[in-house]
Amino acid sequence: MNNIKSEYLVGLIFGLSVPFIWGAWIVISRFGVITSLNAYDITALRVGVASLIVLPIVLTRGLSGLSVKRATIFSIGVGAPFALTSFLGMSLAPVAHAGVLTNGSIPIFTAILALIFLKQRFSKKRFFAVLIIIFGGLCIGGDSMLSSASYTLFLGDLLLISSGALFALYLTALDKWKPEVIQTIVAVPVISAVVYLPIWILFLPSKLMDFSDFPPWSDIALQAGFQGVISSFIVIMLLTRATRSIGATTVAILLSGAPALAVVLGVLMLDENPSTLSWAGVSIATVGMILAVKNEPKKIL
Repeated sequence: MNNIKSEYLVGLIFGLSVPFIWGAWIVISRFGVITSLNAYDITALRVGVASLIVLPIVLTRGLSGLSVKRATIFSIGVGAPFALTSFLGMSLAPVAHAGVLTNGSIPIFTAILALIFLKQRFSKKRFFAVLIIIFGGLCIGGDSMLSSASYTLFLGDLLLISSGALFALYLTALDKWKPEVIQTIVAVPVISAVVYLPIWILFLPSKLMDFSDFPPWSDIALQAGFQGVISSFIVIMLLTRATRSIGATTVAILLSGAPALAVVLGVLMLDENPSTLSWAGVSIATVGMILAVKNEPKKIL
């Protein structure tokens, strides 16, 4: 029993660290797509840098025993498709929307997928906690969501929700197959790079290939380092380890704390000052996250 508790505690610690990085990722990604780069470039930097880092492993060990089918599903969930929908959404919608819609939708889609593929269902207490988190998230983005919405903002919102669904697929696959960390950090960038980079080079608009108005190297370095190293490796390792110990649904709910952190970081980095309603949402979402962690999903026999 003590070993079980210890394993759960380690997974919880790993899982709790992810929202802090995720909150920073939202703000840094938003900064990138509204300044010198575009969503297609940042996606290319993310998968390109990460694939170069794991290239020695691929050349010596391939996908480290992971089947191409499973590698592809992991890559869809958190590789180029997830990155591109996220970045395109962030280019059309503000930080508050990105935090609320992406992270708020992850627990919902994860619950649906876990019910279908893992035969897990939320207890009544956890379901109530999810409702609290969603309500807190709506408060965080309440002011901007109540404003007159344009078509581009609506499209951005749909893309952000879609990215949440893709990430839920990744978490569910992690929980179902429980791969080794080395397998996920290799499979995701390699599959993404092989498919996405040729499409980007040949067909997609790019500021990185516009030498007459080349982006500042500092912006490129920021995105390459954060997207290609921190997001592609550190977060993946933390998520893989956490999911093996505490499950996909718990990890998904922990990620619901990222919108609150993104709001705080948005104040510091983007001068996006939240309203009183948004600060209230921070507190509400945090309470919901704590309640949700205390109530495990139930297995349907």
